[in-house]
Amino acid sequence: MTQRRYRFCLHLALLFVAVEAFAQVLSPEIRSAIRTSDWKKVEVLSRRALQSNVKDRELMTVLSVSLLRQGKVAQALEQARSTSALYPMAYQPLMIAGDCYVRLNSRDSAIKMFRLAQVAAPDSSEPPMALGMLLSTIGRCEEAVTYLEESMFRRPENVLIVQQLARCYMRLRRSAEASELAMRSAELRPDDADAQLLAGETLMAAQRKEQGLPFLERAIERGSRAPSAFLLSTAALQELGRTEDAFRYARLYTEIAPNDAQGWYNVGLLQIERKQLDSALRNLRKAISIKSNYPEAYYNLARVYDALGFAEDAVQSYRRCATSSGLYAGDSFHALALLYRKAGNFTDAMKSHNQAVSISDTVAAYRIQRLRTCIEADRCSEARPFIDRDVELFPKHAAVLFEAARCYVRNNDRPRADAILETLRRIAPPYADELQTFMRL
Repeated sequence: MTQRRYRFCLHLALLFVAVEAFAQVLSPEIRSAIRTSDWKKVEVLSRRALQSNVKDRELMTVLSVSLLRQGKVAQALEQARSTSALYPMAYQPLMIAGDCYVRLNSRDSAIKMFRLAQVAAPDSSEPPMALGMLLSTIGRCEEAVTYLEESMFRRPENVLIVQQLARCYMRLRRSAEASELAMRSAELRPDDADAQLLAGETLMAAQRKEQGLPFLERAIERGSRAPSAFLLSTAALQELGRTEDAFRYARLYTEIAPNDAQGWYNVGLLQIERKQLDSALRNLRKAISIKSNYPEAYYNLARVYDALGFAEDAVQSYRRCATSSGLYAGDSFHALALLYRKAGNFTDAMKSHNQAVSISDTVAAYRIQRLRTCIEADRCSEARPFIDRDVELFPKHAAVLFEAARCYVRNNDRPRADAILETLRRIAPPYADELQTFMRL
């Protein structure tokens, strides 16, 4: 929940406190001004009334509310603290002071005020609600959950509490609980785009994509412009094989958020699937023009360049990807090695293979292709420093063993090749047959 919505929720509580609790003691003029939200008039009337009764708790509290509603936060805080000094067990001034501290970004002081209010009024639902909302908005969800659960127990019809508790559960990776609450919220507010979105987000987090997708689609239909509505829908549709629908949402998102690089990246990625390589090239470049450090975009741009026959551009894009992110560096060097090998540049291919393996030592595919390059280049002697390690790391991986055995044969190390042949006969007979044919040549 945004800070603005948290304040809105708390203001409703404060108005309930100020108007409902004091309705019988306030003058008709003040009650009328409150009903019309004429907070300046409420302030004037309250100050006038306080001149004859300077310690009237109800008037002091209403004055604090009127100041807060006018944006006079410092004055409202001063008034609320003055009221609390006179009436330390009155929880309303403590609540107002807490809201003032929230507005002043003094979160610890706000939390202290709300906790004091809870002690002063243990049967009230307002302090735990305020505490739960505030703690959750500042990321302290483990603490917030207790207060939000208490608030929901007391006010099960309050959708904002239900939604915020669902968000906290989701952040704490309690996805099943989050999705159940969020779906309840969506049922209570079927026309609320935010409620539909939250249900979709939590169901996606719980890996219930087919259930979550309709909620996301309803959120978009009801006017949601949240990035997650479009990005999660696109990803889910793509995973479910509904590429055309995924592409439609991806394109729509670029119209709504033209400066979000991920939108253009998604369009480009889907165009690769649709074999629209020229269009994919343009949109991936667009993504990079918005976000220069975008490793996924560089990686897929390189794929497109390679498919279109622009080998040098592909090399540069893979290299940029490798330097942009350690997460993609291994795959980038691996792809570079294959590109160099295809071009007959075995020296650079081996350098790139070695870089890929040094980054991710336990990826079987990197080692398989490095051995294969040694064989294709007739450079199996270069495999001597690492071939035993390949076999040691992957003693049951048929493809690794097959390529290693071929290198052993080329290096005239028949005993090791024969030992691998026996292993392959047990775990992968087709590989054993192919290796035996190779050994006879």
